Amino acid sequence: MNYISLMIAIPLIGAIISFFTRTRAQARMVALIASLVPLAISLQMYMGFDKTSKIMQFVESYTWIPSIGVKYTVGVDGIGLPLVLLSTIVSVLVIIYSWGEDKRPNQFFALLLLNEVGVLGVFTALDFFLFYIFWEIVLIPMFFLIGVWGGPRKDYAAIKFFIYTHVASLVMLLAIFALYFTYHMPDGSRTFDMLTLLQATADPKIFPPGLLNIIFAGLLLGFLVKMPAFPFHTWLPDAHVEAPTAGSVVLAALLLKMGGYGIFRVILPILPHVNKIFVTVIAIIAVLSIVYGAFLALAQKDLKKMVAYSSVSHMGFVTLGAVAFTWMSIQGAMFQQFSHGLITCVLFMSAGTIQHTVGTRVIGDLGGLADRMPKFAFLMLAGFLASLGLPGMSGFVAEFMVLTGSYATLPVFTMIVVFTSIAVTAGYHLWATQKVLFGPILKKYLQVHDAHSYELFSMSMIILLAILFGVRPNLITDIMGVAAYQVMGPVVTLTQMGVI
Repeated sequence: MNYISLMIAIPLIGAIISFFTRTRAQARMVALIASLVPLAISLQMYMGFDKTSKIMQFVESYTWIPSIGVKYTVGVDGIGLPLVLLSTIVSVLVIIYSWGEDKRPNQFFALLLLNEVGVLGVFTALDFFLFYIFWEIVLIPMFFLIGVWGGPRKDYAAIKFFIYTHVASLVMLLAIFALYFTYHMPDGSRTFDMLTLLQATADPKIFPPGLLNIIFAGLLLGFLVKMPAFPFHTWLPDAHVEAPTAGSVVLAALLLKMGGYGIFRVILPILPHVNKIFVTVIAIIAVLSIVYGAFLALAQKDLKKMVAYSSVSHMGFVTLGAVAFTWMSIQGAMFQQFSHGLITCVLFMSAGTIQHTVGTRVIGDLGGLADRMPKFAFLMLAGFLASLGLPGMSGFVAEFMVLTGSYATLPVFTMIVVFTSIAVTAGYHLWATQKVLFGPILKKYLQVHDAHSYELFSMSMIILLAILFGVRPNLITDIMGVAAYQVMGPVVTLTQMGVI
């Protein structure tokens, strides 16, 4: 059965149908059905996934443009499947959370489905040409979600988001073309096959070190901007602040993961064959992202902007774990992607609910909301505790694995993170929670009501999943283990690479 093609096609068909619906009820029902089907398919793939296999699974490959070596090739392994599962879960829950959307609902829900098409394509494509098409598709729905449903500075934020990510994508495209034009198949033809080209980078006769370093830098830039990592992060807070809640959720939970996915799928297999200075540069970028993002989050007055900067910090753990290049750090970084994708949904949903319930996200203007919104307060508190790394929730497991695995090869960088960012991360989460939820209720909020049932449902499901994967992380990490070894290729330590 062609699981992946069906999983991508259903949301695409749903987006088209939703766009032409006439009422909100029709649009949201089409969107819900079109997102539930991919979720069911991804769960079926999860159940049928062979955790011990080293090869791609559920592979489909068809000749597309034979004259230039393009194929429609899709498949998943331990890197892609967790993100496919994350994408289908988040897409369903964000549609449910947005059940009350009444501004152009047909277009709104269609764009959410189109976004799901793009991210599922990115996480399953095994042909660079196909990968790039899906990579760029994602820009379209997010640009319009920000530009049409966003806040007062929505035009500025949408254009800034588009320029930053598209320019970085063009640099990445040039690097892909360099791979394509440098390598020849045994019969003299060329190919965009991702696994073939990545394997060929290990041969210095095909890819001289100087050329490979340039290609590596181009690919790395494209992925770091998308994550985003310091100093390429400045587009993210503006996009989050102006985006509607659903846009912020899919941006943080799914679009940022595209950059991390590129690190694991493309960057790590090439890393042992490029100049060792790249390891140090990436490690510095990771630490700066973690520490700088945490301190910026601590300084914010807008709750949504605080969460946006926290995403920069948390995604830095992904970069650190990946470049530490140990089995545990890579597996932990993969799990951090999955965990952060879940937890950040609750954080942005909390900010959105507060915005449309009380009319402001300014932390200093809030207080005592738990008195009138007890169910919401419980879920928001649980989400913030998960984000700061409370034991028993998925965020703790992910960051513990990253730090433990990274200390073996990058002890100085790891200790900087431990001693500077951990306390700050707890500080801004607890400070915001205390200011927003607790203390005496302000008089102007005495008439505030609790969140809508559909909002509480989405947030509840995410909290339950964060607890489930915190108590049983092996449900996800077991399918990542073989992939963590695979991306390392022949096991090459940083010592062997000449870094330490």
